[in-house]
Amino acid sequence: MTIVYETHSITTDNEAGVASGWSPGELSSRGRELALELGERRRGDGLAAVFSSDLWRAVQTAEIAFAGSAIPIQIDTRLRECDYGDGNGMPVARLAAERAAHIDVPWPGGQSYRQVVEQTRDFLRDLVTMWDGARILVIAHSANRWALDHLLTGAALEDLVDAPFAWQPGWTYTLHMDTRVILVPLTVGDADDMVEVLAGQDLYAFIGGTPPTLTELRNRYAKLAAGRSPDGRQEWLNWIIRRRNDNQAIGTVQATVADGGAEIAWVVGLPWQGHGYAREAARLLVEELATRGVRHLRAHIHPDHHASMAVASHVGLAPTDHFHDGERRWERIDGAPGFIQRVV
Repeated sequence: MTIVYETHSITTDNEAGVASGWSPGELSSRGRELALELGERRRGDGLAAVFSSDLWRAVQTAEIAFAGSAIPIQIDTRLRECDYGDGNGMPVARLAAERAAHIDVPWPGGQSYRQVVEQTRDFLRDLVTMWDGARILVIAHSANRWALDHLLTGAALEDLVDAPFAWQPGWTYTLHMDTRVILVPLTVGDADDMVEVLAGQDLYAFIGGTPPTLTELRNRYAKLAAGRSPDGRQEWLNWIIRRRNDNQAIGTVQATVADGGAEIAWVVGLPWQGHGYAREAARLLVEELATRGVRHLRAHIHPDHHASMAVASHVGLAPTDHFHDGERRWERIDGAPGFIQRVV
């Protein structure tokens, strides 16, 4: 599936330096001209459908752009801008100064940017179910583009929210649909699903440890979700493995990135082992790292863990003569060919 994102056209609020938030907004004269230009740019783009935020400025953009077109327009409330709550309609200068403080902490009476990410994630899950293989246009707001960048390219919300806005004629994202599993960036809330997945002492026969409690897992995920080691030298990338057909959490994949290389690992819960899920998830992980320019991959595997060795071999890692804490180091120097964007 291909998703093309376009921001709604210029509004009277934009021209006045006002942050609309959940206010409806109204296109200015220049905004209506730009909406027509958007339609001219996209009508012949092979679109199967247009999805728009339900806020008036986005709906107005879609209606002007595709008036008289056979391309269907669908309105979805999950594509709304972040709700600034008491700050809807605040000056843009205040928004710019304060928004980094509301990545996880909601605006008073409103939302956090992380909540917008979750709304967008939910939207994308429905989209891939109904529009597999299609080219879809999304007309929405700044927070939704940040959510797409975060979910589909791995960009950090902190960086996205702080970056100056630079308009361009659309952003394009690709979701590959050729696996039974998807990788979803780990959040603290995933602990509720994963505590059962990680239960069962047999799961730790080769990797060590014991099944975590829910509190232990939440604390662990809170640290991992930070995305970096305390000294900033390592980037921590963690995803939940979910089955595409029912969104069931079945395991995790992770990469610790430093100095251009990555130590990778994967775990699949006992009930889902033996079905090839780990191979699919590891391949998605390796291909994702390739998009980030990571070409040196390592994994440490117990010499009796034949299933994990098969996964490592499947993604191009080879055994070395180096051991650490009884585990053999497997390596791949050249990285994975090809390209895949994270699916949600």
